Amino acid sequence: MLMKLAIIFTAAALLLAACTPRPVDPQVEADDDRANASAPSSGSAGEASPRAVPLPDGLAWTWQAETNSALFGPTPAAPQLSITCRQGMIHITRHAPIENAEGTLSFTGNRSAASVPVVAARSQLGPGSLSTVALKPGDMTNAVARVFAGNGPINVTLGGAPALLTPPSDVPGRAFAACRR
Repeated sequence: MLMKLAIIFTAAALLLAACTPRPVDPQVEADDDRANASAPSSGSAGEASPRAVPLPDGLAWTWQAETNSALFGPTPAAPQLSITCRQGMIHITRHAPIENAEGTLSFTGNRSAASVPVVAARSQLGPGSLSTVALKPGDMTNAVARVFAGNGPINVTLGGAPALLTPPSDVPGRAFAACRR
C-alpha cells in the first residue's frame, strides 16, 4: 500500500511540474540574478548557468576534480549525496543511515525521473550504513544525468532516509561527463 501511495504521489508531482513553466519549488526563482550554489563552471563564459537561491540549511554542490566527485552537503567532508566517476563506473551514494539492506534511490525534477537500485554498505565516515550503487555508463546513468541536466531543483528520495532537495547545478553533470571520456 505504501509503495502505491509513493507511486501516485510521484506521478502527481511530475504532472504538476509539467503543467507550469515556473519552478515548483519556491526556493528557486527563474529570473534570479544571484549566483548558483555550486562551484564555478569550467565551461565557456557564454554558457548559461542555472540560478538558485541559496538553500536555508547551507547545503550546496561542490566539485572535487581530483576524485571526479560531485558532492552535495553542508561541506565536502560531510556530503549527503555523492556522484563519482571512478574506474569508468558511476558511483552514486546517499550518505544517510537506513534500516534496509536494499532500496531504490529516486531522482525527480526537470520533467524527468530516474531510479536506481542501491545496496547499503558499512560507512567508513561514521556510524550507520550508506546506500550506494556502481553503474557502468549507459541507459541508467543517462537517465539520472538527464534529471540533473535541467534548470530546476531535484528531489532525491530513498526509503528510510530524509528526502533531499538539491538546487540546479552543473556540478553533477561533471561526474557523468568524466565517465564518458
